[in-house]
Amino acid sequence: MAKQKARRSGLTMPIVTPRFVDNAWRRGCDFVTLDLEDSVPQNRKDYARTLVRESIPKVTRAGTEAFVRINHELMQADTEAAVWPGLSRIKYPKTETADEVRALDALITRLEKERGIPPGTVEIDPGIETALAVTNVYDIASASPRIKEFGATNGGYDMSRDLGVEMFVPYDQFVYLRGESELAARALGLGVRAAPFVANTTGSVSDGNRALRQAEAARACGFRLGGGGLNPAVVESHNAGYTPSEADVRDAHWVLEQFERVAASAEPWLEIEGRAIDRYEAQRARDTLKWAELCAERNREKAEAVARVKAALPASDKK
Repeated sequence: MAKQKARRSGLTMPIVTPRFVDNAWRRGCDFVTLDLEDSVPQNRKDYARTLVRESIPKVTRAGTEAFVRINHELMQADTEAAVWPGLSRIKYPKTETADEVRALDALITRLEKERGIPPGTVEIDPGIETALAVTNVYDIASASPRIKEFGATNGGYDMSRDLGVEMFVPYDQFVYLRGESELAARALGLGVRAAPFVANTTGSVSDGNRALRQAEAARACGFRLGGGGLNPAVVESHNAGYTPSEADVRDAHWVLEQFERVAASAEPWLEIEGRAIDRYEAQRARDTLKWAELCAERNREKAEAVARVKAALPASDKK
């Protein structure tokens, strides 16, 4: 089984903006999505494709994973431009059927073989952004072994437009579609990408405090996969919010110490200091400690990679 990856924070950036791509290594993201879709004007789509191969090593040199978001209607051309060594994932927006996913899988399989990429390396992330997609979520999520994680939008222009609803409102107009996608992911044993509703009535993409609250709430609900953002101001918040705090780690160790008392007794559970301690709480504690170590390992990997990049830079560029 593939090792679980810490994917707490990410940025989606237009691949046609050099300063974004060139400085991606400075942002501290777990992943960066190089965008060929909404952020690229129609008259620059062809040019954008020529940039992917050279952009992947720029993004990944500081330990960040590289994803590419393609255009739904340009799937073949965009995928052929995107699948190169170093790519971790193709994000396929507006996916509506399992057949679309299978066609993308076949294309990636061919390109991996032709370009010397180990089979199965490149993941597929279907975007659930229409009502039709919601009705097909289970079929979509189960259409390819390249789908490792799955979830629906926490809000988005495409879904809002398709449903005919306002986007920035103080209530959760997307709760049903997210729930359907979460259940499909859980039924299939996939990583679940979801988060509780936290109102954003202004449309701000740079509110670090809101990003932190939502990430912390997501982790409290058992979610560990972040969907990323559009502004560097939310990266640190997502990293922190999805990572267990020192207090969480201490509490997990305490629970496991108390569970030793339960295991030594003839009881299935004991109330200790006002808390019920049983095998379920013990497993939650083990999961917390495992996740904390994965996050710490990811932070170390990125810090070491950043140090290597800085060491190779001219003094004037190291800030």
